[in-house]
Amino acid sequence: MEVIVTLLLCTTAFLLYLLNRNRNEISELKAEIHRLKQSDNAAPVSPPANKKRFVRVIFTPDSTKCYDYLLGNNPDVKIGDFVEVYVSDKKKGKPSWSIAKVVYISKADEVSEHAKSKIKRKTDRRKW
Repeated sequence: MEVIVTLLLCTTAFLLYLLNRNRNEISELKAEIHRLKQSDNAAPVSPPANKKRFVRVIFTPDSTKCYDYLLGNNPDVKIGDFVEVYVSDKKKGKPSWSIAKVVYISKADEVSEHAKSKIKRKTDRRKW
């Protein structure tokens, strides 16, 4: 009987030790998360320059109207290249993609109020 009581006491003590250790580990992790959140708030990271840059495109060779699209992750686009862009199709009521020619690429500090969506990608297929 004494052996069983001793075994139960040892098991209980070991479980209490594990619970206390677990609680300490959780509190240390919370403190680490809190420190990381404070360091993120202290030094905000500015977005890369390509995220704000835009391109101006036309859809037909004789077009007088230009449209602005964000450059996104397409740093190899140059003036005169053809790109795939999303356009809103009023007949179908949903966006579809079209091919357009790049006529202007903005500088890093320029901002366009009209550029809302990104170009899909550079394409080798020339529509016109």
